[in-house]
Amino acid sequence: MKHSIVCILAFFLCVVAARGADQNDSSPIKYNFGIAPFSSAPKLIKTHRPLADHLAAELNAQVILYTSIDHERFLQEGINGRFHIVTTPAHFAPFFVDAGFTPIVKYKNVLDFIFVVRKDGGISKAGDLKGKRVGLTDYLSLYYVVGLRWLDDHADMIGGDCTIVEEPSHAAAIASVAAKKIDATITGTPPYLIVGAEFRAQTKPLIFEAIELPSLITMAHSSLGAEAIEDIRRALYSFAKTDKGKTFFESLNYGGYVKANEKDIRLARETYAPLVEELLKAER
Repeated sequence: MKHSIVCILAFFLCVVAARGADQNDSSPIKYNFGIAPFSSAPKLIKTHRPLADHLAAELNAQVILYTSIDHERFLQEGINGRFHIVTTPAHFAPFFVDAGFTPIVKYKNVLDFIFVVRKDGGISKAGDLKGKRVGLTDYLSLYYVVGLRWLDDHADMIGGDCTIVEEPSHAAAIASVAAKKIDATITGTPPYLIVGAEFRAQTKPLIFEAIELPSLITMAHSSLGAEAIEDIRRALYSFAKTDKGKTFFESLNYGGYVKANEKDIRLARETYAPLVEELLKAER
């Protein structure tokens, strides 16, 4: 029988998050699957549990889901060997490649860089951000890095005098917009779709620019071996064909899996990795 157990790493503690009635941890093969913390731990577990269970069944392995308290911790734990498989924002991909990871697949959608504003907030174009409070979350998240660069590149358009407000998470930032604590926040469609319907009812997404960067890339460590990595690739593709897989991709606007390639890594390395390094140095 094929089994799985789904766990999560939060604040360095591994706790059982979901376990089916016929599941146990008897398989000798175990994969630690790290998911970037782009939402709260419970929401990440809920959305990724069908994927973990499918991989466990297809690979006859334990697939243990992990996330981290923030993006800096996720990057550090990933390159230090905690995970066998990762789903990472594209701007971290070069760092994982350098640490021995092999890109397997990416989500089909490109990064949709959106501002979330209140429906009654009077913001409909980029110039309306002048003098406004804009929330950014988790200083190493993809949307923080991309958003910081976008605001800098468009300083002339918005007057350069909007106020950056640090928010602990995308969900918290969207809630702050709804509560009128801030005027806008920078995020993407998947984090926006995960938040509660009550917050979406009071807000709306605005797309000012489509950025040609894959939102998330799934990678496996080369120490697993070529055969195991190919098995993981096949299992990921087969998940997309299942009913639960179709629901997963449709609900998060991911569009399915396609092959990750060197162009994705090169683009991230040239465009965003230097800014990540600058932010890391500034925090030390």
